[in-house]
Amino acid sequence: SFGGGLIYALLSGKSTQEAVEFAVAASALKHSIEGDYNMVTVAEVEKLAGGDGSGRIQR
Repeated sequence: SFGGGLIYALLSGKSTQEAVEFAVAASALKHSIEGDYNMVTVAEVEKLAGGDGSGRIQR
């Protein structure tokens, strides 16, 4: 999830810092999902990467 998030963010034109933050958020969210696939939306990742550190995941 980290690698995929990083590649997605860089190809989307995000800065290196924003891309790393996006990738970390994608990776963290993946740990809340059982299985091999990260089934979260870009909006969910951006919300966490943007500073919503409440610890709650809304689905």
